[in-house]
Amino acid sequence: MSYLKELSQVTLEDFLTMPKEEGLTYELIDGVVMMSPRPAIKHQRINGNLYYQFRTILKDKHCEPIQEADLILDEQNFVPDLMVVCEENLDDMVHYDKPPLLVVEILSPSSASRDYFVKRRAYKTLGVQEYWIISPEEACIMVICFATDEECRYCEGTVKSYVLPEISVPLEDVFS
Repeated sequence: MSYLKELSQVTLEDFLTMPKEEGLTYELIDGVVMMSPRPAIKHQRINGNLYYQFRTILKDKHCEPIQEADLILDEQNFVPDLMVVCEENLDDMVHYDKPPLLVVEILSPSSASRDYFVKRRAYKTLGVQEYWIISPEEACIMVICFATDEECRYCEGTVKSYVLPEISVPLEDVFS
């Protein structure tokens, strides 16, 4: 016989004050604390490559990429690999608390289903306009535009943003 144990719900206030173990990333999604190990080097390299491309493209556009910062929306705490925000002064912020224009998650074995399903639903509901899911193993990027309900999977060529048309990045520059 199997038993289901109901998960206890955690408030954002409790989450922000709870002790956290070094070397893990903690998120609060739908009242549940989720932990992931720090990303592997390949994951970090992809994130750095994409950050560099975004930073270069958006330099004079009043938009800025941010890596692994706390994103607090509707009593939830996400830590996207990368997000793009526009028209903001981020200098004094500890976390970001508005829906970013674009969010990027790079799949890890421990987070793939969370990124594909849980975060996709949450980001859409919370007002993120575009969501990129990157598969390091396949060297592919899925771009989902919540604003227009369009999506495209890129496994070769150049990945393009729907909401920031100036973002156009050759996949070889992301996965090299």
